Amino acid sequence: MNKKSLLTLAVVATLAALGLATPDAASASPVGKKVLFDQGHGETAGNADWTITGGFSNFATALKGKGYTVTSTTSVVTSTVLSGVSVYVIPEPNINFTASEKSAINTFVANGGAVYFIADHIVSDRNNDGWDSVQIFDGSQTVANPSTGSWVGATYGFYFNRNNVSQEPITDVRANTLTSGVTSVGAWNGSTIHKTGSNTSIVSDIFLTSQADPFHIHGNYGSGRFAALGDSSLYDDGTGAAGDSLYDGWSDYSDAALAVNTVLWLSGDR
Repeated sequence: MNKKSLLTLAVVATLAALGLATPDAASASPVGKKVLFDQGHGETAGNADWTITGGFSNFATALKGKGYTVTSTTSVVTSTVLSGVSVYVIPEPNINFTASEKSAINTFVANGGAVYFIADHIVSDRNNDGWDSVQIFDGSQTVANPSTGSWVGATYGFYFNRNNVSQEPITDVRANTLTSGVTSVGAWNGSTIHKTGSNTSIVSDIFLTSQADPFHIHGNYGSGRFAALGDSSLYDDGTGAAGDSLYDGWSDYSDAALAVNTVLWLSGDR
């Protein structure tokens, strides 16, 4: 063994003895990875405040505590906006994405990025423009088969059901890497998720009682990853603009653990 190899082993051993990360471990950690929250598609419409300085501020703080760089954007979504991003979070949009924005997001994931689709229940159009988050993600305003819509059903292999479900606590949490440490969550008017069968990588994580379709899923698309949740209220910490009627779901059950776990999995750190 040459002197360079011996020196490398000595450095690794010293770092390990001090409880510090080795160079290989550091490269696989969240430190320096960027999580980008979308804030340009009606996330503050009506009573919503799904921003990293409002209702999702505790979510952002928890991710920063793990070593992520957390930012937000109000810009039109392009490949440039998504450049350098590890995880793109879309929290209950109320303004529709354009075809070019959807294409940029799909390409981002296919090339190794990750996206977290967070919806709400049907008929939750907070800005009265004719689109709620379920319809936006499904890519269709109609109740006809959403799998033929212009976005998640046609691309990722799932769609959000046109329903409105609530339950607390939800204890049917299926054990897998993403749900480790999650024992229960709540749902306060959300939707379930239907898998179309076109993407066999999708894993169902959480089910409400008496619901055949899951409430939270995760899977792969191309070289990247995605996850989906049927209710924004889980990650709402109750803070927002004056006059907003918000609910602190972040402090309930294992909601916060689910949020962080999902980003860890999406970024490849779990």
